[in-house]
Amino acid sequence: MADEEKALSRRLYINELYDLYGPLLTEKQKEAWELHEFSDFSLSEIAERLGASRQAVHDLISRSRDRLEELEGLLGFHEKEETLENEIRSLREAAAGINSGKEDRELEEKNDV
Repeated sequence: MADEEKALSRRLYINELYDLYGPLLTEKQKEAWELHEFSDFSLSEIAERLGASRQAVHDLISRSRDRLEELEGLLGFHEKEETLENEIRSLREAAAGINSGKEDRELEEKNDV
């Protein structure tokens, strides 16, 4: 996997964690995170909006990311969700195979009559 793909995959993973655990962050962490990730504000723009230094905003976003990963480590909801999605996908594929086989048998029965 290329570095860009890894970076994108990581960013998607962290944003999925935010979807799950965002309500558990502080209001300042949520505001900084949303401005940075969803509104594409620079650290300087966020700092100006929050009345903080650029370094403080960087630290706030870093702590938010760390907290999201910590919560996943403790609760594991993302991993459980992924596991369930994979099981559902497997069941759907198995059901499609059963339905396909049933349709083949019905077609054979019609041809035999």
